[in-house]
Amino acid sequence: MASLVFFIERISFGLYILSTGGVLWMALRLHQARRDLTVAQFKLEREQALVRQANAITFGGLLVELLIGVWAVTNLVAPTLRDIQVGDTTTDPGTTLERFVTSTPANNPPVALDAGEVIGDEQVLFATPVPTNTPVGTIMPEAEDIVGCPRESAWLLIPGNGQLIFEATTATGTANISNFAFYRFEIKLANQSTEFAPIGGDYVEPVIEGPLGEILPFNFAPGEYRFRLTVFDNTNMMRALCEVTIFFSEPPPTPTPIGAGAEESSPQ
Repeated sequence: MASLVFFIERISFGLYILSTGGVLWMALRLHQARRDLTVAQFKLEREQALVRQANAITFGGLLVELLIGVWAVTNLVAPTLRDIQVGDTTTDPGTTLERFVTSTPANNPPVALDAGEVIGDEQVLFATPVPTNTPVGTIMPEAEDIVGCPRESAWLLIPGNGQLIFEATTATGTANISNFAFYRFEIKLANQSTEFAPIGGDYVEPVIEGPLGEILPFNFAPGEYRFRLTVFDNTNMMRALCEVTIFFSEPPPTPTPIGAGAEESSPQ
């Protein structure tokens, strides 16, 4: 049923043109039938004119109902189904949207540079723990759970869940499904019942573990947001998503070099 609705939505423009043309043609047939009825002199001619008039009215009414039905499907039914499928991951069996929780990496503990142990006449040095090479930057511990994010279809490496963003950042990950059409970024304020809004337009090329697009924080007030990557197929149906929490903040102040002020104010 949902597939039929989205198919009608895709071809709605053509249906509008065909239906409108049919209504105009039936109006012309009705005008001709009424004119023939006016000038008819025999009973058979009047009956034929009445039949043509009735047919024109019947088919014209059906075409008007078709126009109304296409408008209702395009502007009422399709948006409602799309919202339901986004909110309920069980609507479409082919959609693999899962909700799961991932742990936030703990901060690395301080490491003593002279850590080691003397065995006999030799000092054995322990390997210094190397911080994990993670590209996600500063992670805020109070981030909400991740939603979706199947690695093979809709996955975000950057931004990570809870990432603090204060400058233009390139989103990195995967957006790739069967019958791929496009993907987009969407955002909303966290902990509010507002709807997600698209940002940055649609991207029509699939991506596998690569750059997805730019995130520009400059037009957003500092705070906590829910950010998601949504991937659509060629029926304009969302098939996969990855939703995380991000935090926008003001850029940190640029440090002033020590002694710069003194040099400027020193006498010549």
